[in-house]
Amino acid sequence: MQRRYDIDGLRNVGILLLFPFHTARIFDIWDPFYVKNDAASWGLSWFIALTSYWFMPLLFWLAGSASWFALQRRSDKQYMKERFSRLFVPLLAGTLLVVPPQGYFALKARGEEPGDYFDFLLGYFPDFSDLSGYAGSFTPAHLWFILYLFAFALIALPMFRRLLQFEDSAPVRRALRLISRPPFFIALFVPLTALQALPAPGGQNPFYYFFIYVTGFLVCVHPNFADMLAKCRLHALAALLITVPVWLWMMYRFHGAADFSAINILLTLLGTLNVWLTLIVITGYGSKLLNFRHRWLDYANEAAFPIYVIHQTVIVVIGYYVVRFEWNLYAKFVVTLMVSFAVSCLLYDGVIRRFGMLRWLFGIKRQRR
Repeated sequence: MQRRYDIDGLRNVGILLLFPFHTARIFDIWDPFYVKNDAASWGLSWFIALTSYWFMPLLFWLAGSASWFALQRRSDKQYMKERFSRLFVPLLAGTLLVVPPQGYFALKARGEEPGDYFDFLLGYFPDFSDLSGYAGSFTPAHLWFILYLFAFALIALPMFRRLLQFEDSAPVRRALRLISRPPFFIALFVPLTALQALPAPGGQNPFYYFFIYVTGFLVCVHPNFADMLAKCRLHALAALLITVPVWLWMMYRFHGAADFSAINILLTLLGTLNVWLTLIVITGYGSKLLNFRHRWLDYANEAAFPIYVIHQTVIVVIGYYVVRFEWNLYAKFVVTLMVSFAVSCLLYDGVIRRFGMLRWLFGIKRQRR
């Protein structure tokens, strides 16, 4: 079975994008964050708007695709054992050890004095009042992504295995051929839109992301999907050049529209269409441009996950100190971004990957001897 290097490449690019994204969150106008600069940037705010709607869906799509490849060469027991060691263990370790400093510095940024860090922890873990954690309460923070991936792996495994068992049956092949036709596949944005009306704990809708995760698996089952993505990517890109500016203008013009109002429903439909078209464009062109192996790929594949676990805490801590300088806003952004990236890489390469226990805690595969 040939490895899809584009899946690795797109995932690594998505992890890298988190550095400018979460650094920009310190300077945007949209939502609270653990640390905020006194002055906000419209430029960085629109950078957030142009990236936030698609890059987490992309990571879930790629995770679903990776699950298809994993299930080709692993039993259900092997698959779940791997998911436990590479998802649940880092989730637990990250929630207990990596994330709490974000709450500590969130309190300090709000002008409160949390006192000794260990005293802070005594009040942090029992406080579930706000799962965002922006006010210093307990939070999974950015690790909600790992939590959802682990839950999706458990929930979807019977369905995935059943599909693989019957993928050569006539009814399944007919259904896959139908869904892989461009009009039917693009129309999937409609049920995806409807799922956004369901509960979203901590602001992250599991039903929405599960749909995308399953789709990522589905597009690997039948070669018709790869052909469809290749044919649609240019048309989807052309459509985005129209729909994204219209959506951004409408978000600006009708910001704060009441939930389930006509304009709110229209905004949600258009935004979800943009998500779907963007995923088609990125995965379609990714398979063409990134499906090759280069000498840094193995290193990046191993580094991406632990760096994901630690990156936001590093950004928050460094950002807390940088925003206090009397510098130009964009100078603060660049310094926070560059230092956070450098520190995260140094922590991974100099510490995490060199100790067996830390490799296990951060979900890195055991080194071959």
